[in-house]
Amino acid sequence: MLTALDFGCGNGRLITHSQQSGDADFWGADTYYGEGEIYAHDGKEVIPETTRQRIKLLEPGKALPFDDHTFDFVCSNQVLEHVEQLDGVVDELARITKPGGVHIHLFPTKELISEAHLGVPYVHRLPPRYRERWSRAFYPRARFADTTSSFDEWWTNMGPFLEHKTFYRSRREYDRALGRRFHVAHVEPRKLNYHLSQARLRRMRGLTGVLPVRTELMRVGAAVRLELREAA
Repeated sequence: MLTALDFGCGNGRLITHSQQSGDADFWGADTYYGEGEIYAHDGKEVIPETTRQRIKLLEPGKALPFDDHTFDFVCSNQVLEHVEQLDGVVDELARITKPGGVHIHLFPTKELISEAHLGVPYVHRLPPRYRERWSRAFYPRARFADTTSSFDEWWTNMGPFLEHKTFYRSRREYDRALGRRFHVAHVEPRKLNYHLSQARLRRMRGLTGVLPVRTELMRVGAAVRLELREAA
């Protein structure tokens, strides 16, 4: 059976699904989960106990809590942009991957038009001192604005998150970091074509195979398939 890791697994939905389907032996890793993430407001368990037992807690700057050559497959979704020391994490991901192992990672890059977490155009490209004033004009349509009563309340959470927890890099910078230990293949066209094929509007589905890769980079970021390089 395929041994797999969801790196930055959140509440472990892939783990839960794999246990139900029996398709793979999935494990997870994330920086934190606590009572607020385990139980919903109605008291129902969000993370089943069998899933929680398979989630390893990560400590920044320390080795991943897995043995060498553990996983056939590793994936992440919207995670690598939150890694400050990317080279060290790439080395660790390579260490725990079996020879011949494959990765799939999705992550926003600096090429984005609308920042991935706030939903504010170009805010991630501005110096931090200009971000608050710029974001104020977009607050009514920003992500999570409907959960706050004012811009100030929203920015108190989102501003520091963007500045201290999110590290935007260009596609080229990611290629350099990932390419030290992996063969990097960009699969943005495949991802974009999938989104277009699922579109409700028929005229959008007709664009499948037509739009360039840069469209996907500017829309949601990069999608890469990695194969472990042989040790020198």
